[in-house]
Amino acid sequence: MKDYIPGKDSELVQWGNNFADKVAIYATKFGIDADTVAALAAALAAFKLWVAVTDGPERNKVNVSTKNAARKEFVNQIRALANFQLKNPVITDSQRLEMGLRVHDAKPTPILPPTEVPAMEIELLGPRRLSFVFHSPDSESKAKPYGVIGAVIVYGVLDIPTTSQEALPHSVLATRTPHTLEFTADDRGKTVYYAICWQNERGQRGPFSEVGSTIVP
Repeated sequence: MKDYIPGKDSELVQWGNNFADKVAIYATKFGIDADTVAALAAALAAFKLWVAVTDGPERNKVNVSTKNAARKEFVNQIRALANFQLKNPVITDSQRLEMGLRVHDAKPTPILPPTEVPAMEIELLGPRRLSFVFHSPDSESKAKPYGVIGAVIVYGVLDIPTTSQEALPHSVLATRTPHTLEFTADDRGKTVYYAICWQNERGQRGPFSEVGSTIVP
């Protein structure tokens, strides 16, 4: 079932503004105390602040890590409300939809082939080891698109440059990010070419990224 919480930070800010506003409006009716409303508002404010920081010139690993921690805290508070207070039987399906929450769907949501291309960064871990960090575009969240089981990374250490993923002899399905690849001693100093795509639970693949390259450390 598709998660009701958006994976992209920009979308979560918009969704979260609406959710927090509706919680504040319906708090008395739904039996939500003032401290919980205030804590949710504070978590949203902190998340929005760090999203703004990481969208500007002060973006760096420390600030991105702080933003991710703020996102996690905000999401935890959302889920706590949704899993407990907002299961109150007085809340109607229309009110849940108004807040951006799920309602029971008798017809399962179909799983379609992925349509987006994952974003990916390469980090050097040491001799012969590269870390592939992948995520949805415009988001550092580890959440994958709905129905996606992982990312297919195709790669190869080649003497002749290539722009085609079909020329890359190796592939791996990475279900978690980051994913580490280890190379042989003979590969050190050579160029490894790579491309990435999402794969869903049915084994269907989405479009591949352009072929990138880096040097094996």
